[in-house]
Amino acid sequence: MIKYEIPEVLKKHEDIIKRTFRYSNEISFKREDTKPWESKLGGCPYLKDIKDYPMDEAGEPMLFIAQINLADLENLDELPDKGLLQFYVVNEEMFGLESPVLVKYIEDYEENEEHLIKDNPFEDEEYKMNLPFSHSGKMYFKTREMPMSSSLDLFHETFKNKLSEVEYEKLSEDCYSSDSRIGGYPYFVQNDYIGFDESDFLLLQLDIEDECGIMFGDAGNCVFSIPKNALKNRDFSKVVYDWQCC
Repeated sequence: MIKYEIPEVLKKHEDIIKRTFRYSNEISFKREDTKPWESKLGGCPYLKDIKDYPMDEAGEPMLFIAQINLADLENLDELPDKGLLQFYVVNEEMFGLESPVLVKYIEDYEENEEHLIKDNPFEDEEYKMNLPFSHSGKMYFKTREMPMSSSLDLFHETFKNKLSEVEYEKLSEDCYSSDSRIGGYPYFVQNDYIGFDESDFLLLQLDIEDECGIMFGDAGNCVFSIPKNALKNRDFSKVVYDWQCC
């Protein structure tokens, strides 16, 4: 497990910093083929019938962004302990920023490839051009214990009046929460427009990386978050989606 070691300059604030700790599962990617039920970036989602593929409000197929097999994750008690989460956005050049998104929870799935669709039925050249990554791939996870992200408004509210200027700058630098993850805290390239706070859970962050060529706009990332009470009720209609770039 990756842990944040509190530096000497911040030791006297150890208690308040540790109270913000959350577990996350940091994601790395490999350009590898995946089975239909595995955790993946792009490619073909777990799909038994082409009629089950999600369509947007105009009746057009959505972009499949990612799939998480929840059995791969550790220390994220808010999530179900089994099943698949699939992430879809509207297929257009703004990656569905101003349109409804779909996070689909599949509680039970089978592992017989003969009964499943193996290739994305809508992945033509136009579809590929609108994806925020150049290659699909398999996801791998490593558990991390992380402090609050310095890009959150909540970080400023929590620490600004309790730390000296030097201490605040040091903690801000340490809590630059980029990279891809599930759980923990998000990183916002510009501003925390969604107001992520203690009542929210980070379902997925995808950040710029080279292996699969993830890039939202100009060196940007995306965030899918959900209120914890909605997650507890498995109400994924309450997911909030945002992406920002430089």
